[in-house]
Amino acid sequence: MKFLCLTYPDPGFSPGPDLVAEYAALGEAMRAAGVLIDSGQLSPVSAAKLVRVTAGQADVSDGPPPGGGQAHSAYFLIDCPGLDTALDWAARIPAARYGTVEVRPPR
Repeated sequence: MKFLCLTYPDPGFSPGPDLVAEYAALGEAMRAAGVLIDSGQLSPVSAAKLVRVTAGQADVSDGPPPGGGQAHSAYFLIDCPGLDTALDWAARIPAARYGTVEVRPPR
């Protein structure tokens, strides 16, 4: 099953110099275990584009989306046998220590 893990850093979080190495090591561990499909950093929410189709016409506007909320900073798309395994991997994402990791299973 595929799971999307979205990271939400705490407001005001400032990454330290070792964080890049931690994410690289996690990526290697995920690849070695055969669970990583894709991962990456996301641009700030201010760079987002919003698309809404009304009466067959696409309307594109600048983000962030209505309602704001916390901004995602990175994502991991993983393939695991079940939710428990996905949650175990999510707990290893460094963002779980300085924010929150949201895990979304498929429908």
